Amino acid sequence: MQPVSGTPAASTVPRTPPSGIPAVPRTPAPPDRAEEPYDADLAGYLAAHPAPAAAVDAVIRDERGRILVVDPVYKDGWDLPGGMVDDEGLVDGLLREIREELGPVPARAGRLLAVDDVPAAVYGRALVACVYTVRLPLPVTVDDLVLQRDELRAAAFLPEEAALARLPRRLRRRTAAALEAERGAHTAQLHDGRPVPLDPRDRWALLPSPAVYAAVLHEDGRGRVLLVRAGTDGPDEQGDGAAEASGGGLVLPGGPLTAAETPARGAARAAARALGTRPAPVGRLLAVDGVPAPPGGRALTAHLFAADPAHPTAVPDQPATDPAHPATDPGSASGAFGSTGADEAATVPGTGRKDGPEGPEGPEDEPSTEPRSDAEAEVGPDAEPRSTAGPEDGAPGGSGAVRAVWVEAREAAALLPDWQAPLLRHGLRALALGTVAQLEGGVPQPGTAAGAPPRAQRGAGTPE
Repeated sequence: MQPVSGTPAASTVPRTPPSGIPAVPRTPAPPDRAEEPYDADLAGYLAAHPAPAAAVDAVIRDERGRILVVDPVYKDGWDLPGGMVDDEGLVDGLLREIREELGPVPARAGRLLAVDDVPAAVYGRALVACVYTVRLPLPVTVDDLVLQRDELRAAAFLPEEAALARLPRRLRRRTAAALEAERGAHTAQLHDGRPVPLDPRDRWALLPSPAVYAAVLHEDGRGRVLLVRAGTDGPDEQGDGAAEASGGGLVLPGGPLTAAETPARGAARAAARALGTRPAPVGRLLAVDGVPAPPGGRALTAHLFAADPAHPTAVPDQPATDPAHPATDPGSASGAFGSTGADEAATVPGTGRKDGPEGPEGPEDEPSTEPRSDAEAEVGPDAEPRSTAGPEDGAPGGSGAVRAVWVEAREAAALLPDWQAPLLRHGLRALALGTVAQLEGGVPQPGTAAGAPPRAQRGAGTPE
């Protein structure tokens, strides 16, 4: 959002009339959990304390990766959707502005991409401008939006360069930095649209890089592999490399790594969370794939490890064809890289507790060294079926919903997202041959074991 041009700098105001600074502190709404007693003196001090204005903007993309820009009625030039924050939270203000401009769209706020400190000399008052990603259901076109004519003249989805070219210079700098952050894993820290100098150690931490995903291949020796239902962990088609395959399909047990994890440790943690079991060390590396980034998304480096037979994992033996839990249509689990909400969180067996994006214990979980119970120890694919839902539905184990299924290997690839299917196929081959598959976009690279297996191994009975 750019303040209105052609007005005195000191007159920069929110789009909606501000309520003004209260002369006396208002009685706050009772918090859900009172962490501190209400301090009337402190509230009065904060209410009268000078503060910068705050603005929020949205980077909204369509399925082709184009960016939404809007033409406001109250000033010349194009803008990003968004506006000035009233006496409310940043995300609350952003979603309110989107509703006021684009109609009642089911928008979801995503990552904070940029924070720009604009000095008072620019507009007559210090301004903190924040840029977020905002997700709309795809596919979406301008015709799907209900433009509020008292706010906007027009709107358009444009390629990045064309969108930036329409924006005023100051907003263009801020938005370009936000888009660069979107391609990386950081939030851009700006001063009037220009990067803030950082210590070299922090610059290294902010370098754009592929997301890293790690999964574990459980194979039962009878031609079946273990898959988990989407909604446990793994990326989807939207672009952030941080959450689930959409649509309730099947994925390999695993998930995205945190910055402090090695692939093997992350695979153990993420697969255990996806299966609802305790972490166990993984076996050898089977395949590595460099997955290209979709528009507006993140490239992905995917690792597939074999399950370690010395550390069997407690998993259910639920066939994918069970009529109570039919396998999902393969078309519903496509794509890679995205975000999800807390409503899609998984349930930890026996607790009824919901996992957030970092799981029940947070991102730094260590593989457990505690002895497991008899029910958890050394249970493999021949175990009796068991529920992996929480107990909130009454009977032990809850409603009976199963999060993991054993699927015939020749059928499993058709049930996986497009980017995971080659990882499974070549991982199975590498498991049989004792090799490691090196892939790029799912294609074996020449000179590698997957691309050109040794002559002695040609003709071996390996999975297709």
